[in-house]
Amino acid sequence: MGYRSSVVLAISKHLTPFFMMKVSQNKEAEELVFKHADEFDRDYQGDKSWLIRFDSIKWYEDFDDIGTLEKFISEACSDEYQFEVEGEIQASSEHIRFVRVGEESGDVEMMGDGFWDIYPHTSINY
Repeated sequence: MGYRSSVVLAISKHLTPFFMMKVSQNKEAEELVFKHADEFDRDYQGDKSWLIRFDSIKWYEDFDDIGTLEKFISEACSDEYQFEVEGEIQASSEHIRFVRVGEESGDVEMMGDGFWDIYPHTSINY
């Protein structure tokens, strides 16, 4: 069965063209995002930002599709993409949020400085 994670990726409308460019380079990544996501909101927060959610996904970086997404996330969080919004140069890390929660206690990963409404929540199950 394999180790599974829950994943949420939010991307502002200003960053989506860069995301599309990266994902279009890998057919499997394109299918994962556009055909197999458990949720794909193309108008998150009512401003054309995207929210993509995967439940119970094998999120292994060595899978080509996941590796492509991880590379984009890493580049965006490192401000490798630049664009202007209302005449101001923007840091791409302010326009992305990635949260992954694995099955193991404490296996939480968070990247990006945008979309503060997206965060992990820990609870006790019994």
